[in-house]
Amino acid sequence: MFQLWYWFVARSLIREGDFDKMIQGNINCDVLFVAESRAIVRYIATNYEGLNLLGSTPKEKAMVDQWVEVEGHSFETPVVNILVELFFGPKFLQKVPDVAVTEENITKLEKALDIYDAQLAKSKYLAGDFYSMADLVHVPMLHRFVTSTRKESLVISRKHVHAWYENITSRPAWKKIVERYKGENFILLPESSSS
Repeated sequence: MFQLWYWFVARSLIREGDFDKMIQGNINCDVLFVAESRAIVRYIATNYEGLNLLGSTPKEKAMVDQWVEVEGHSFETPVVNILVELFFGPKFLQKVPDVAVTEENITKLEKALDIYDAQLAKSKYLAGDFYSMADLVHVPMLHRFVTSTRKESLVISRKHVHAWYENITSRPAWKKIVERYKGENFILLPESSSS
């Protein structure tokens, strides 16, 4: 049904043209190539009944959309920046972490997690009392952050965020993915040879 391709594209390592080349040639064929994770989740949630990841009422759908936007604007950027400094850079590039960049992004993430904690004090999941796309889009980066940065206290110290994290990362589908890809390195896209 779906093929999972698991890679990390370091934004500082890939040129715009490389991404364009990756997509070219896939538009007019029977294979749907979608590279953005939120678009992938939305496509699956829209086209496969029974998932109910987008909410059932207009209010639920609006809440899901709102928290997906929050994830994209207030959560992902600081998490990715911290991961690049504390995990990907040292592991793959032998780069020494930039303390100022790390601290700046920890401050941003703390503010976001405080907002999450307040929301999760009111409901089991971000968009309400149902698991949704809003929760799902957080799982990969949140899991990598907690397991790879030694900054898990940012999550664990917030009661409701910690309970939510434990809940969303203990789902059978996520456990299966973690087990399947345990120990595998991320694949970095090669630099373009045209430069």
